[in-house]
Amino acid sequence: MREFLRDLSFCFAAGCFAGLGYALALWAMGHYGFSRFLHVDIAPYLSSTYVYQRVVWGGICGLIFMLPWQKSWLTRGFLLSLIPAGILLLILLPMRGLGIGALALGTLTPLVIILACAAGGIAGSGLLRAQGK
Repeated sequence: MREFLRDLSFCFAAGCFAGLGYALALWAMGHYGFSRFLHVDIAPYLSSTYVYQRVVWGGICGLIFMLPWQKSWLTRGFLLSLIPAGILLLILLPMRGLGIGALALGTLTPLVIILACAAGGIAGSGLLRAQGK
């Protein structure tokens, strides 16, 4: 039981780190014009509220890292990041009235969301690897 709780807390912390990576990646893509180049209307303002929400939700999504995974940490980070990206694109953003895939923000919005989630997932998976998990 003790080992399970330790793993659970490691995965939550890695998820928080992944959420920070996601928030910074999405902000950077908007700030440096990558999303504008793709004609996607995503350019969040970097604030404590913006970062805090993504860190907390990242921690919750970090529980995905509890799944057994024997492949490389890079592959684990990318493939497991597709789960939160799918939730964003198919459930959360459509609930905000942006349509399936949030295509109201631009045709390549799914690409921007998947890249930001991948940056976070790889960051979280790398943190777990550094911890020996």
